[in-house]
Amino acid sequence: MKKLLIAVFVLLMTGNAFSQIKSRSNDLNFYAGVGYKLVYLTDNTARSAYPFFQLSQGDFLKEITGQFGAVINEVAGVEFAPSYLFTTAYSNNGFYYTSPTVGRRYYVPSDSRLFALPLNMRIKFFPQGKNYTSFLNKAYISGGIGMMYISEEVVSQVYTDDVNFNYLGTVRAENDFWNMNYEIAVGLASYSKIGYGFELSYRFVPLSNDVLKPLITSLSPNFNSVNLTANIIFSF
Repeated sequence: MKKLLIAVFVLLMTGNAFSQIKSRSNDLNFYAGVGYKLVYLTDNTARSAYPFFQLSQGDFLKEITGQFGAVINEVAGVEFAPSYLFTTAYSNNGFYYTSPTVGRRYYVPSDSRLFALPLNMRIKFFPQGKNYTSFLNKAYISGGIGMMYISEEVVSQVYTDDVNFNYLGTVRAENDFWNMNYEIAVGLASYSKIGYGFELSYRFVPLSNDVLKPLITSLSPNFNSVNLTANIIFSF
């Protein structure tokens, strides 16, 4: 009888310990995900060169996103979010640019290429994370900061002005640089084994304009954007 009681006690303690371990493991949920982001540049100069969507040419900004992170106790999370933004545009609207060597000229891009690599760290908060009866249980607010690599190349036909169109030749300009970027976001995410996510965000990308070349990154004060993202999330 004594041995039976000891065996029952050991089983109960083992079950309790397993329950505690399982509970602790659920407090930290790791995940990875991929997504597709629609990007709308808010500055007129930047958006004119790289439109949200251009029906005649089929050009639009495309961004593939990644995410690797952890949700802590269902109420907070930390995430590394790299992404790849790219576009190729043809026959865009012209613009004036004043060169320190040849003066003011009118440039009409015939081939423009832009790509960027934002590398951000983000913090997420789930205000209703513990409220399992709320439909906002998976909703979050987020803030992020990081570096962003930007590369731009533009081939333009050069004219004296936009009236007489006195052709002066063709020029190719290119530049690449690292820049800070910041973002705020609200979203909805499911962290089951295979989940989903939707996010609306605003990204701040101030530009210094210190490179004297006929490029949009030399003319536009920023590459700020409103973004809509759809994600697929894998938890493990």
